[in-house]
Amino acid sequence: MSRSAIFVGALLFLGAWGVAMASEDKSEKQGDVPKVVAKVNGKSISGEEYKKLFKQMEASQAQQGPGGQVPDPKALKEQVMDRLITIEVLSQRAEELKIKPDPKELDQKMEEIKQNVGGEEALKEALKAHGISLQELRADVQRSMSIQKLLDQEVFEKVTVEKAEAKGFYDSNPQVFRIPEQVRARHIVIRVKQGASEQEKKQARAEIEKAAERIKKGEPFENVAREISQDGSAQRGGDLGYFSRGQMVPEFENVAFSLEKGKVSPVVETQFGYHLIKVEDKREARTLGFEEVEPKIEEFLRQKKGEESLRVYVNGLKSQAKIERASF
Repeated sequence: MSRSAIFVGALLFLGAWGVAMASEDKSEKQGDVPKVVAKVNGKSISGEEYKKLFKQMEASQAQQGPGGQVPDPKALKEQVMDRLITIEVLSQRAEELKIKPDPKELDQKMEEIKQNVGGEEALKEALKAHGISLQELRADVQRSMSIQKLLDQEVFEKVTVEKAEAKGFYDSNPQVFRIPEQVRARHIVIRVKQGASEQEKKQARAEIEKAAERIKKGEPFENVAREISQDGSAQRGGDLGYFSRGQMVPEFENVAFSLEKGKVSPVVETQFGYHLIKVEDKREARTLGFEEVEPKIEEFLRQKKGEESLRVYVNGLKSQAKIERASF
C-alpha cells in the first residue's frame, strides 16, 4: 500500500470502506451543529458531514483507547473540523489539477469494497442502515482516490533519499542494527498448574523423564514433542525458533544458552512445568552490515520525509485557501 493510500485511509473514514461504520446511536456530545460548519473557498461543508464523521471518529477512538474510553468531545470536534477542511482543500486541489481515477479503477475499488463487506446485498444493507446511498459512497471513494493520486503526484513521488543520507543514519544509530546472541531451540513441556499437589508434580516429572529416556534411546526429539508436548509448539516438533536473552523465563533461558548445539538438556523446571530443551543452532551477536539494511533505512527515511512533506503541503494549501468556520 502506498504512503498516500495509508494517509487517505486514515484521513477520510468514509462510509463502509473506511475504518469502521458509524454507530446509529445519537451522540449527545456534538452540541447544536449548524447546517454549514465551514466554508473552504466558498464551498460549504455541511453539518451532516460533520455529524457523520464525528460519530465515526468517536467510535474508532473509543475502540482504540484504554478500556474503550470515550474521547474528549472538544478535542474530537477540533480533529473532525480539521479533517473535513483538509479533505476539502485536497479535493479542490485535485479538481483544479484535473486529477481523478480512471473509471475502471473506480469500478475495481467499488468491487473490492463490495467483496470486503460480504457481497452486494450486504453492502446495500450496510449503506441503508447508515443512511448512505450507493451514489454517495461512490462519490466518496472517487474523492479519496483523487486525493490519493494527488498526493502521490504532488508529494510522495518527489521524495528522494540519497545513499549518503541512509549511510549517515546507519552510522549514527549503531544500536538499532545490533543483533544480540540468539539460540534456536526445541522443547518438550509437561505442564504443571499453579498450586499443584506434590502428587501431580511427581506424575508430571515422571512423564517428562519417560520422554527423556525415549530420546536417549534414539527417538527423534521432534517426534516425541509432537506426541506429548503440552503447548502450541508441539505441532512444530517443539520448535521455538530463534530467541534472544530476555525472551524466555530465566530458568529456561540459562539452560538454552549454556547448551552446546545438538545437545538435549536434563529436565528443567520452570513456572510452567517440566521441560526438555534441544539446541538446534546458535548465532553470535553481530551488527548488521549497511548493505543488509540499506533498503529498509531508505524506506524509513522516505516515509519520514514524506510525512513532513505532506504536512508542509497541506498547511500550504490551507494557508492559501479562504477558510470560514462556524461557531458552535
